[in-house]
Amino acid sequence: MKTRISIDIGSRNIHIAEGGFQKGQLSLRRSQSFEIPEGCISEEAVKDAQLLADTVANSLKAGKFRSTEAILTVNASHAVIRELDFPQAKPRELDSMVKNEMYQTFHIAKTDVIQYKEIGKTVDADGERLKRYRVAAVDQGAVEAWFSVMNKAKLKAAAMDLNINAIDKLLSWADSVNDRSYGDEAVMLLDFGQSLATLYIVSKGRPVFHRHINISSGSMDSILMSAAQQQAEDMLDGAGEGPRKGLPKDAREIKEKTNIFGGSAEAAPYYNALQPFFYRLNDEIRKVAAFYNDRSQGSNIACIYLFGKGSEFAGLPEYLSGSLSLPVEKLRSVGRKHASIKVEPAHLNAVAALIRIEK
Repeated sequence: MKTRISIDIGSRNIHIAEGGFQKGQLSLRRSQSFEIPEGCISEEAVKDAQLLADTVANSLKAGKFRSTEAILTVNASHAVIRELDFPQAKPRELDSMVKNEMYQTFHIAKTDVIQYKEIGKTVDADGERLKRYRVAAVDQGAVEAWFSVMNKAKLKAAAMDLNINAIDKLLSWADSVNDRSYGDEAVMLLDFGQSLATLYIVSKGRPVFHRHINISSGSMDSILMSAAQQQAEDMLDGAGEGPRKGLPKDAREIKEKTNIFGGSAEAAPYYNALQPFFYRLNDEIRKVAAFYNDRSQGSNIACIYLFGKGSEFAGLPEYLSGSLSLPVEKLRSVGRKHASIKVEPAHLNAVAALIRIEK
């Protein structure tokens, strides 16, 4: 089986997976995460290509990854992504229809890179059979910048993918999560990233839709640090000229040292500060679930699986489960036909992008 590396570049971390996909079989050799130095990326735009390339190269060496053929996957939240219906057409005709629709209806730039794939079939009001396509338009300059990073890191760029396409392929390939078969159930996956959260719904083994929501683990981190700052100031005021409690270096230190959902006096200020954040997160999840439940002819959502770096927040699955009255678990494995692959939640996008449908 041909082995590649898949590199998922986020706003704070690089997640790398090494494995292969052949004849419907997905293999994972190893995966690991690495921090991105400040100044490399800003709002998903590459700011220092050489520094980012050096970070990628050093991460590959540190993680003992061997392959030099790379698949790059990015969130690309600024991409224009639409689902469009077209009649059966020859490839050249279809390409023209897709581009004209994106140019005229969604006013994308003529220089944007446009990719599309068939995701299903439908019937219009007149009974005509149509094919449904997911179309993505990405700024050409952004695409060139990402490929420049791969080139500077001395990697052969085999492909570039968007996270939503990678997860879509994974959900189409897999038939179970955490060793539990989808069956006829509908399940939700929540990618809790540093700068964005994305919700996916799969029903009866088929991906149904996704939604980006402007809530992220990065926002949660800033709330925790603000609460720590306030605690330090309160202690200083109460102690007069006494010693001031040292501030945590970052939100990770708070998460590691404090069980925020544990109900202790130490955790209370953090828990209270996070309540508005979690109210908003819960509300957004409920809205997406209601949108699906109201329009589906199948079963309601039965379970939620968390992945992404933010899912590693201790106690989060249990808290969300109680708030949403739904089973919520951190994603640990995906499988197909009784063969599961253990996956770290932060690495799922990179692992998913290893799935390549060869033409």
